[in-house]
Amino acid sequence: MRDGATVQWWTRLGSERERFVTDAVLAGDDGLYTVGWYDVGDRTGDGFGGFLQRLSPSGTVDWEYRWDRKRRPKAVTVSPGGPVVAGKSLSADTDQSEEVPPAWLASVTAGGVRRWEQEYPSGSGDTFETVVTTPDGVVAGGQTGSYSRRSPGSWERVYGTRDWLLAADADDGTEHWRERYAGNDCKSLVADETGALRYVSGSSVAWVSPDGTKEHSEYYYAETGSSDTLDSIASHEQGLDTTGSMDSDQNRAGASVIAGKAWERSDANDARLLVIDTDGEILLDRAIGFAATSNFGRDAIALDDGYLLSGTALCGDGSLPWLAWFDTDGTLTDYRFVVRAPDSAPKLVSAGTDGPAGYPIASHHADVDHLVPTRNGLFVVYNERDRSQNPEHRQSWIGSLT
Repeated sequence: MRDGATVQWWTRLGSERERFVTDAVLAGDDGLYTVGWYDVGDRTGDGFGGFLQRLSPSGTVDWEYRWDRKRRPKAVTVSPGGPVVAGKSLSADTDQSEEVPPAWLASVTAGGVRRWEQEYPSGSGDTFETVVTTPDGVVAGGQTGSYSRRSPGSWERVYGTRDWLLAADADDGTEHWRERYAGNDCKSLVADETGALRYVSGSSVAWVSPDGTKEHSEYYYAETGSSDTLDSIASHEQGLDTTGSMDSDQNRAGASVIAGKAWERSDANDARLLVIDTDGEILLDRAIGFAATSNFGRDAIALDDGYLLSGTALCGDGSLPWLAWFDTDGTLTDYRFVVRAPDSAPKLVSAGTDGPAGYPIASHHADVDHLVPTRNGLFVVYNERDRSQNPEHRQSWIGSLT
């Protein structure tokens, strides 16, 4: 794919004033499930709601399931019974703190009918940010919060959060176990065929057994400092052709592909591609940046012939999303900027490392937040975060690449 990625199609999701995709996962027929939120009101928050949408392999919308403003879907996985969605709750009562509503899971059939929906009260301000399927059901991860006194006898309270995981039955939502861990930034989670888990939090990767016991964690600073973060983790085998040559590389079997940023002691404030094996040993560690500005790694996946990293370069009052291809040794082989002109679909553009002429558009911010490999290529999720609140610059698009 790296020798000239070809765009098959782009599909805009929704036509509301604003729509944002928070996660996407492959459906069984090479279609796509996406989750996120939308806003149809004249003012921000007036017509807010959540959605789960199914797209066919050709990009047409098969169906959409919606939640009201009290639900914000954050992640989706696929179980034998259909997609399972994880998210956070929002308060619809102005007298109720947003820290009170619990995190939740919902199961929907492959045809778009809700099977069950369950809340899981734990602390204050709980969220699920990620969810995966395991042999015993599903596991969701995120943050759980609590209040404590600043000192004994003090009236002043301090709010803090911890990472947490919760395992549930995929058929009815029955809770199997829940555990809290040190940390406050569990963003992304993967599971292997045994149900063993890994998740990224801050600059570390944590290994968790199928029963929720934390086995160990490892920090992966690019140098040293709090500016280095790991933001997404994916299985190395996700989307790969199991008959391909890489599957025979035993060093990479069971490995994890991680995206993040490596800003500490970096003149360019680089994005980062990190690959680790099952024991946590580093197989590949690369930093890359464009436009001589701050770069963020958004998502990364393994390909049959290397790796693909999506990222964003902040450029003045705007941003430039980009895709970077690497071979199995970590050599950069190609890159493209993803840009969108007004009244147009996004497009992949070849340009120098300073970016294409005319981009970014002033105050226009966008990212390629998610990469979903398929048997013949991949889906990319393009989200806009324009600060002007202009509906023309607050769109979400799905692209199909081969």
